[in-house]
Amino acid sequence: MNHRKKDKRLRLALYITTLSIFLSAAIITSITIGSLQLSPYAVFESIINPRSDAVTRSIVLGYRIPRVLFASLTGFVLGVSGGVIQTLTRNPLSDPYITGMSSGAALGAAVAFVTPRFPYFAVPAMAFIGGLSMLLLTIFISKKAGAGSMGFILAGIAVGTFASALLMLVISISSEKAHGILYWLFGSFSTSTWRDLQIVLAVSLPALLFMLYNARDLNILLLGEEHAAQLGIDSKRLWLLMLLSSSLAVSSCVSFCGIIGFIGLVAPHMVRLIVGSDNRFVLPLGGFTGALLMVIADDIVRSPINPIAETPIGSVTSMIGVPFFVYLLIKRGKSFGI
Repeated sequence: MNHRKKDKRLRLALYITTLSIFLSAAIITSITIGSLQLSPYAVFESIINPRSDAVTRSIVLGYRIPRVLFASLTGFVLGVSGGVIQTLTRNPLSDPYITGMSSGAALGAAVAFVTPRFPYFAVPAMAFIGGLSMLLLTIFISKKAGAGSMGFILAGIAVGTFASALLMLVISISSEKAHGILYWLFGSFSTSTWRDLQIVLAVSLPALLFMLYNARDLNILLLGEEHAAQLGIDSKRLWLLMLLSSSLAVSSCVSFCGIIGFIGLVAPHMVRLIVGSDNRFVLPLGGFTGALLMVIADDIVRSPINPIAETPIGSVTSMIGVPFFVYLLIKRGKSFGI
């Protein structure tokens, strides 16, 4: 028993150390690459020296740093939320978008795109409203069905399919703006600003703190409602609040950067395969793993070796992530227990 605990602590320490090194390297790389290649020294100087080159300082402080921070925050939110949703539904293939939220956010954004005289900020606002509305509809249907976590999953699929059908209808009647809608659907951080980061952080931070604080109760929830009740935990209330917190955090990110798949699905599994299924470790480490995957994907999008100017980041995460997930599924499928 002591040997197992020691081995687990060693793996945990090794994972945290490796993750910290790779995440730091990815963030530094992200700030240096782009249409104008910068050295780490030039980046450092532009940050600490107000009298440094004005163009370099503007690029680093006004564009690249908020972009990499927004990408990191989005990856963290998706990683934490993925772990929460997989635990709540007891389904290892669940991700934050199974609630129907992604289709609702896409529908809301599409409506904003095609509505005449809507200002630019209406797109994230409508995406947030659309995602949250579909989530509430999913919860309402699942509660009426009374079929537990499986009923919630089926309700999410039904609501998501309905919203997707409406989205296709909107795209079909707005041919001249279809390209903008489709580009948003695959996600991008190209327009991320400090203001966007502040808004999303203000919405997602309380939700993230709530989910991380209740990670231990989430473990108890897996033991059953009766066991949770004996320990003074209202399982239904916790389930609802964790779901709302997860979806609120994800909706705030999605509303600004578009829909980015795969990260919330795989990041928690990567942690579980190494450190186990304790949500006290899975949620925070899943968040940082998601941040790493997101920053790497964004680096690939902006890399000089990329033959296309700036591909949607969602296509990159899918092309890299799906083969990796299949590999994990084949090699370690039995370890995917929650």
